[in-house]
Amino acid sequence: MKRIVVLFSALLVGFLYIAPPLIIASHLRALGQPFVLTYSVHRDELFYMGRAREIYDGHFPPSDLFFDEQNPTPLNPIPSLIMATLLALAGGNANVAYLIAIFLFPAIIFLLFYWLGTKLFDSFAWAIFFAYVGVLTPIALRILNFDGA
Repeated sequence: MKRIVVLFSALLVGFLYIAPPLIIASHLRALGQPFVLTYSVHRDELFYMGRAREIYDGHFPPSDLFFDEQNPTPLNPIPSLIMATLLALAGGNANVAYLIAIFLFPAIIFLLFYWLGTKLFDSFAWAIFFAYVGVLTPIALRILNFDGA
């Protein structure tokens, strides 16, 4: 039963992350308006998507698109390779690939926070609570000072 709750919670977290853009898209489509999914610049999604598209198009290791001479960059190709894999799953559609990413990664992070919660607490309820707080609030970013604030 605990595994079902943890799995359902991870899927719920992923759905909560993709629900706002899906709701906005459906509302705009009902009005006959176009919907353009925006990428968060402060988390470098635009940078990874360009390199992921390069990998998807068959250029591995990816080169920097903005240099005159197209040599491979020394940057870590793994994040772009992951996004290129999601692009392949989405048939080359960057919006769908991005939605898959923002569904999967928070769910995985939830499972990691749950695992950490089981190591810190003896209670299943506290471990689940810890995982929800860790993934649905910015507290983990603030504690580890990832955003520099």
